[in-house]
Amino acid sequence: MKKKSTLMSVLLFYVGIILVILASSIAFFNREVIIDQVGVLNTIKTRGEKIVNIKLSFIGDSLVGSYLGQNYRGNFRDLLENNDYSFSYKNVSDIFKKDDYTIANGENVFTDKVLEPSIKNHNPAYWYYAPTRFTNVYNESSIEVVSIMNNHTYDYGGIGYSDTKDAIRNAGLILGAEDPVILEKSGIRIGLLCINLFSRFQYENCVNDIKKIKDEVDYVIVYFHGGVEYLFYPTNEIIEYSHGFIDNGADLVIGAHPHVLEPREIYNDKTIIYSLGSFLFGGAGLVNRTIIYQVNLEYNLDRKSMNFKDNIIPCYLYTNKPGYESMIPSVITDISEKQKVLDFMNQLTDSPI
Repeated sequence: MKKKSTLMSVLLFYVGIILVILASSIAFFNREVIIDQVGVLNTIKTRGEKIVNIKLSFIGDSLVGSYLGQNYRGNFRDLLENNDYSFSYKNVSDIFKKDDYTIANGENVFTDKVLEPSIKNHNPAYWYYAPTRFTNVYNESSIEVVSIMNNHTYDYGGIGYSDTKDAIRNAGLILGAEDPVILEKSGIRIGLLCINLFSRFQYENCVNDIKKIKDEVDYVIVYFHGGVEYLFYPTNEIIEYSHGFIDNGADLVIGAHPHVLEPREIYNDKTIIYSLGSFLFGGAGLVNRTIIYQVNLEYNLDRKSMNFKDNIIPCYLYTNKPGYESMIPSVITDISEKQKVLDFMNQLTDSPI
């Protein structure tokens, strides 16, 4: 009898251990670990909580037009006239179709009027415009938001600027201009501030706008146009302004204008991309590298918390294919070439090529 009792005790002991292990395993597999952009354990999400996922794609300078609106064989206007509207972004539009919003910097005037170019006090100077129907390039490529806050949308004065705004709105696109843009999904509101950033006055205006909308939205993004062209690094002034945006409440800062890439910085646990480079520029560009910058936001409705993940997709600004194909961007597939871009964006090298 004593042996049976001892045996029963041993069996119960091991059964208890097995039950504890099973319970721990069930609890573990009902949890998902979320890692933030710098690889640090951020939150533990229990399955069953209400989650809203928002994916945004950002691209840099996109020129849907030509110098002085010219149309001659082999130029970018010729490409747009002789192909369907989806052609320009056809190598990357599948990526855009899988996100919630794609945001581009539209660096040309849209007008059907014959307008005189604005006087510019620098040399060389460039003026770009396209007929208003070319806004279909964005629609056909799943680009939903077009910022016109840059140094070219006044190329044809106030009338050209007004026509551009009307053309983008009439195409059913979301216009990024002087007023903050609110991007919404399932009640979650993203505040997008599209700005020029060539002076402290513009910086201070943006800071004021951040403070105005901060309590009305769940996340604030500054998408600026500024810096010095063809530099692989931001100026001290742009660094100061970008840090200032975050210090005053911005959650993410993204730049354009230099026509080349500038790296990513993590500042106070927030991300800054100093320059996305050019993206669609008619095959023009001294440095044939650009990126699609993707942001994945996961909002926990129960905890009222936001998780951030980002993804850099290295791309060529133009290809070596013949004809019109040579003018359009495409994703880099070569592993070593992709890594060069990623290393540069993470400040590990001085150049993406």
